[in-house]
Amino acid sequence: MAEITSLGLLGSGHMGSALARGAVSARLVQPEHITLFDPEPAAMRPLEALGCRAAASPLEVLQKSQVIVLAIKPQIFTKLESEWKSAFSSLPEKTVISVMAGIRSLRIRGVFPATCKVIRVMPNLGLSVGEGATAIAVDGLAESSLQTVEALFRASGITTRVSEDQLDAVTGISGSGPMYVFEFVEAMTEAGVQCGLARETAYALVKQTVRGSLALLENSKETPSDWTKKVCSPGGTTERALGVLQAEKFKEILAKAVRAATERSQALSS
Repeated sequence: MAEITSLGLLGSGHMGSALARGAVSARLVQPEHITLFDPEPAAMRPLEALGCRAAASPLEVLQKSQVIVLAIKPQIFTKLESEWKSAFSSLPEKTVISVMAGIRSLRIRGVFPATCKVIRVMPNLGLSVGEGATAIAVDGLAESSLQTVEALFRASGITTRVSEDQLDAVTGISGSGPMYVFEFVEAMTEAGVQCGLARETAYALVKQTVRGSLALLENSKETPSDWTKKVCSPGGTTERALGVLQAEKFKEILAKAVRAATERSQALSS
């Protein structure tokens, strides 16, 4: 694994901040060796308080960093693409990691000199609490480069390797995935309120139920379907609830949502 001597962040929102904090916590890089730029100065202050250095421009970040993370929205990249291509033309070898949905590595390489390595990843919001799920596109990359990226993202969760053409599906499942869970928890809580519980009580019960259910999956070899069968007693309450989910096509609705997110990721690349 190549050593991370200096880390640069273009964008210091949820993803950028989580990566920086995870890297510092795992002692992959010292905070004074992290340089960041965000068009909103206030967004950089929490990381500055950690000891990271704010830059005056994106070019300064790239000049001072060996590993750079593009933690910006794809729409911002599209707006700045031609400007950056001109500004970055004389850079020496760098490792550029993109967390942008939909923007293909070939297009990103067009902004940087040929000496730079470009690696696409798709993390999710869990990074901010050390529980991220990150997929790394392996296409044509050396093992040492992949291990460097894995070390950076494993400091804040788990990683898996995929091909770049699978990243749109990853975006649909885990990139957008926290939203599905949040909506599920909110819907369950609201249902509890409608059935007579105080909101605080319902919310606490739903969160612990989700936590406990995940623990069951993580600590056994049984599948979600196996566990569903275990908790559904014939003629019981859970079986009745399952019947409603099946009648309302719960799984099909989720599949439709994942496809919509996947297709949006594909559209961002066009």
